[in-house]
Amino acid sequence: MKHHPVLASSGLSRRSILGRSGVIAAALGLGGGARRATAGAQSPEMATHPIVGTWMVTTPAGPSMAVFLADGTNIQGLPATQAGPNGMSFVSTQVGTWEPDGESRVHFTGVQWHSDAEGILTGTVTIDGYPTVSEDGQTLRDDDPRSGPVLRDATGTLVADLRGSGGPPVTGVRMGVGNPGIPGSTPETGTPTS
Repeated sequence: MKHHPVLASSGLSRRSILGRSGVIAAALGLGGGARRATAGAQSPEMATHPIVGTWMVTTPAGPSMAVFLADGTNIQGLPATQAGPNGMSFVSTQVGTWEPDGESRVHFTGVQWHSDAEGILTGTVTIDGYPTVSEDGQTLRDDDPRSGPVLRDATGTLVADLRGSGGPPVTGVRMGVGNPGIPGSTPETGTPTS
């Protein structure tokens, strides 16, 4: 059997890579037989909730882009690195779920993985949020005292529960075609001068 040079240099066997790929595909529901088990997945209440869409969000920890899907999935794009007490951490995308908590408010829970420069897991951050969408559906705000992060180390041991610790509210602007939601990014006509 001929060895693939990338596999040989990585120390991983083809069997372990295929095995891991199968686990990842199953987790993502790519096997075709996986179905979403939550009752809310088929709920018209979720499909028509004003949170559904894409948002540019300002948080006390920095900017984030949040996507709320009608099936209850929440994905948030964060800066890839974050300064902390132990130096620089690399941060994963935050993935989680949401459910309605009233006509214009939702409760979401999402998890981020943190690792060091060598790729070693250093911990997780779980975020609970309760954003409320404005009446016109174009902005959101979360100043709910139940909102905030829970920090755990790589073993899952609780390091800090910062929910309800105060600070500035989380705010967001609905993103749209031609409107990225970035402050000061209003498109202007004309030719750049530089």
